[in-house]
Amino acid sequence: MPNRKPSRRTPGPSKALLLPMARDKATDLILRTRLVLERIRRRDIDRGAINHMAQICILSGYIARAGHGRISPDRIEEVEQHLAQALLAFNRTGEIDGFSAALVESLTVVVNEYDRMLRNVRLELFAKASDYLDRLIALAANEPVTAPETGIQR
Repeated sequence: MPNRKPSRRTPGPSKALLLPMARDKATDLILRTRLVLERIRRRDIDRGAINHMAQICILSGYIARAGHGRISPDRIEEVEQHLAQALLAFNRTGEIDGFSAALVESLTVVVNEYDRMLRNVRLELFAKASDYLDRLIALAANEPVTAPETGIQR
C-alpha cells in the first residue's frame, strides 16, 4: 500500500458559532460603540460616527428580525432612517443637524440592545448579520449616487 494518510472527514460547523461571543471580544466591540455614542452626545458628530451607528442599527435590526430582539425591529429601522437622513443632510450641507435629544435617546436604546445581543445571542447570528451588512455595503458601492432632489448622478 502506498504511503497514504487515512482520509479525514471535514469538520462540521464550529460549535463556537452556537455560543454567544467571547466576553472580551464583546466588551471590545461595545466599548467602541459606546465611545462613538458618547461623542454623539457631546455633539462631536461626523460621517464616521453616523456610519458606525447605522451599522449597529443594521446588525441589531437583522438579529431582532430573526426573533432575538427585545425591542421592535421597526423601532430600530426608524432610528436607522433618521441616521440616513442626517447623513444625506451632511452630504448636502457639510453640517450635522437633525440630531435631536430624542434621536440620541433612541440611539442609546439601540446600543443597549446591541450590548445585550452581543452577550446573549449566538455568534452564528452575528456572522449572518455581518454577511448581510457586507452585502448591503457592496451593493451601495456598486450603485451610482443620485441626488434625491434633482435626480442628477454624481
